[in-house]
Amino acid sequence: MSNGEQCRLAHRNLLINTTEIAQMANVSVSTVSNWKRRSDTFPEPVGTKDGKPAFDYDQVSGWLRDNNKEFHDNRMRSLVWEYANRVRGKMDAIEGGARFVALLHLRKAASEYGLEVQWQTLVDDGDKESWVSYVDAIETIEREAKHLLSNYVVDYVRSLIKSDDIETIQGNVSLVDAIDLPNIMDAADMVIDAMWDNRQAYLGDNGSPLYHVMAEMANTWAKTCSEPNPTFYDPACGGAFVAMRVALRNPQYRFALADINSVAAVIAQARFFLQFGTDATETVVLNDLIRKDPFPDLKCNLSVVTPPMGLSASSDADVTDHRWKYDVSNGGSRQRAFSSEVAFLQDCIFHLDKEGRAFIALRPSFTTSRLLANLRRRMVADGVIEAIISLPRRQLRDTSIPLDIWVLSHGTKPNRVYLIDCASATEEAPQGGLPVYLSEPLNGYADGKYRWMDVACAEILAEDNVSLAPDKWVKPEGMKPKNICLESTEEISEIRQGLGQIDDESNPLRDLPSSLANMKESRVFTLRELVDSNEAELIRGNTQSVGRDAVYQEDVITPQILSEGMASLTKSGNVGKREHITEPGDIVFRKLGSTHAAVDVEGGHRMSHTVLALRMKGDNWIPDFVAICLQAAWNQKDTPRNIAGQIDPLDMELPVVSLEMQRKLVEIQRAADELKHLSAAAAGYATTLCNAIRFGAEEG
Repeated sequence: MSNGEQCRLAHRNLLINTTEIAQMANVSVSTVSNWKRRSDTFPEPVGTKDGKPAFDYDQVSGWLRDNNKEFHDNRMRSLVWEYANRVRGKMDAIEGGARFVALLHLRKAASEYGLEVQWQTLVDDGDKESWVSYVDAIETIEREAKHLLSNYVVDYVRSLIKSDDIETIQGNVSLVDAIDLPNIMDAADMVIDAMWDNRQAYLGDNGSPLYHVMAEMANTWAKTCSEPNPTFYDPACGGAFVAMRVALRNPQYRFALADINSVAAVIAQARFFLQFGTDATETVVLNDLIRKDPFPDLKCNLSVVTPPMGLSASSDADVTDHRWKYDVSNGGSRQRAFSSEVAFLQDCIFHLDKEGRAFIALRPSFTTSRLLANLRRRMVADGVIEAIISLPRRQLRDTSIPLDIWVLSHGTKPNRVYLIDCASATEEAPQGGLPVYLSEPLNGYADGKYRWMDVACAEILAEDNVSLAPDKWVKPEGMKPKNICLESTEEISEIRQGLGQIDDESNPLRDLPSSLANMKESRVFTLRELVDSNEAELIRGNTQSVGRDAVYQEDVITPQILSEGMASLTKSGNVGKREHITEPGDIVFRKLGSTHAAVDVEGGHRMSHTVLALRMKGDNWIPDFVAICLQAAWNQKDTPRNIAGQIDPLDMELPVVSLEMQRKLVEIQRAADELKHLSAAAAGYATTLCNAIRFGAEEG
């Protein structure tokens, strides 16, 4: 092979070195070297890359396939990253991504319009005239068909030709040509993901949660559309990431897209063409929405918009524009400067048909700001706000601020607004009743962990600030006035009962000594000693869980039951021949971790295999005293004599004291438990009172 032929092959095909072959086949570099040395059919090098011999990707993948070697076909990914590495640092990331996507568009046009010969001329180092001729041919074909699908891409490439930047894309035509047509859309998305960073977020992206949930809402709503030729509208389309998700699942829609950014227009137009070719149904307009309506006669069934945030329309904008129905000021002959979000909000409402829905992302200040109270008041009164959905932070990759989705309708005039809080963490299961086009996407987005309520428009309008913030209206169960009243009644009853017990003259805490002086250390027995002397019996639980989820039946004592209390237990019925059953007065405790012990007063229960029962014999022990001692610090796992982290139950110790002393300890412990219960009730009541001060309380 001559040097000229090698250069031509290297120019047109993807080259990979031995390291990349090893990564591709998931083997070591030495294994690749062995393949080269031992196989007569292994491809010959066609150039160099990174100082190493370079091989043609297609020849290598063919050899691997023919020799039954498993490998990852990452041809497209390698081509994209090779392009990204070539242009990184030489031009802005936006420009680099736009040029590659524009080249992909031209590549697709060759197939769609029968321009393969002209395209091949460009691949074979076409000159400036060849590029002019090629884009002119695309323009002529589309104008004759009256279906402009490439006009912004053509204008963009022409600008590169006029500025003599054509050489910067000429060197990368071969990379684009090497990408298979079925993968061309994936290549476009891959280069965008590879090159764009947070600075390009206004163009959109594939990964932001906001775009995902808005697209899901749009798709769910689109399923309800009965119109034969519905239209999707996005006046701030960016790279058309939401529009594309809707188009893939709803081919009946036509798409009216606009953006003020010329690169956005190129990206949006190219992505639709790469995905659908001449079947694309979008119209893209480069437009300043505040100064001009991009589609004056449009009435759409569906609109999804993420407007530019924090920008202001100057006061010299056309205040007589028929779209500006809602004056954000308090009146006057001339409207002051207003935010870009207000303009997009009103534009969406104007373009909705009577059965349509719009989903627009706005900053939370739009639901609460007093400067916008008049706007909210008029919109609520007109019934154009169907729902407000508050989202958590980090829904867009360029900002951590939270966002709200406003769901707008036009013509239905609902008398209630759905206020949905997805920003506050909750374990409450959402109640039913939301429209399906809201509930289905939100259940997938937030795993069903959100709160909502429908609030009457009259109730919202009666509020001084006309707040639409979901967290103002949607309260957790413990913050609803009726629940607050109910909780306070129960807590007050518990406190009074606890105080009555403390005030009782027989309360052992009233007769405490001044100190515990002159008490001698007691003699102790281990459980092993008590069992060996037949003064006690240790029974190990042997009931197994049932079912795939390892669930215990309701009559089985488990460590969880010991921690939470035994009141929920039922009596054991059908018991296996070898299963152990507790008797009244048995002290049950768990043998793993810190010890929890309790007295099974009634008996008749089975025990899981991690629970033991201590059955004392004779009248020398009070069961409650034994349970207290088993939970004492000296019987816990974290002791100096318990290096391994788990104590043997037979090594646990019980002090030998009189029944009178045992009884005294049990009484003191019961009094302490009552105080603990009173303290918890008092703390709960303080929280409830605080909530009542903030949210009010009323009888149910």
